[in-house]
Parts: sequence; structure tokens; C-alpha cells
Amino acid sequence: MKKLPLGIQSFREIIEGGYVYVDKTNYIHSLLENPKYYFLSRHRRFGKSLLLDTITEAFSGDKELFKGLWIYTSGYSFPKHPAIRIDMSRASSDIPENLEESLLAFVLRCSRDEGITLSGTIPSLLFVNLIEELHKKYSQK
Repeated sequence: MKKLPLGIQSFREIIEGGYVYVDKTNYIHSLLENPKYYFLSRHRRFGKSLLLDTITEAFSGDKELFKGLWIYTSGYSFPKHPAIRIDMSRASSDIPENLEESLLAFVLRCSRDEGITLSGTIPSLLFVNLIEELHKKYSQK
């Protein structure tokens, strides 16, 4: 019998750990094939982070991770797309300066992980630069 993934918000960890996963990849496929702006509203602890992590994994291009799930046989080609995830639960937001410092650290970490060098200290400008550089690197939106 498979274990329940209590408190686990990582799609990869759930799949590789043999935990129960309720397959929602048909909905994810619909989101990916019909790109628009989406507002994801659910109560706390109702799977928003896991959903976003699953989308990030789909963008990574690792099709084998999805073996046995709906999207694996859907015809989706799993092209690699850049993905920027900013986890606000890890941001220090007690005062504006700490929030700004946290956002700066997120953007710089993402750029470093992608091998992109950014300079500056204003998070909003660096975020725009990161998006532009990722677009150049991957030729993807």
C-alpha cells in the first residue's frame, strides 16, 4: 500500500518516493496548451504549491517522471521551458527591507542556477532582466 504524502509539496519526491498521487495532469496539460493568465485560489494546504511544482517539473522536460500519468500519453512533447518559482513562504516580510532582500536573493539564486550573470540591487529590474536573459537562452516564452 502506498504512503500518503502528508506535508510533501514536491512532485518529484512524491513520484520517486512511491507516494499516492492523484493524477491532475490532464488539467495541467490544459493550462499548458491554452496559456492565459490564471489565478489559483484555494484554501491553505489544498495543493497550490504541489500544482505549481508539477507544472515546473513538466517544464523541465523530464517526460519519464510522468510515466503512468495522463499527460505522459497525451501527446505533450515536454519541451524544456524556463521556470521561475518564487516561494513567498520562505521570504522574510516582517519589514519592507527584509522583503526586498528576500526577493533579491530569489532572483539572484535563479539567475545563478541558470548560469546567468545579473548585476544590480533592485529586485524588480533584476527580475525583468532575468526574464529577458532566460528568453534569449531558451528562445521560449
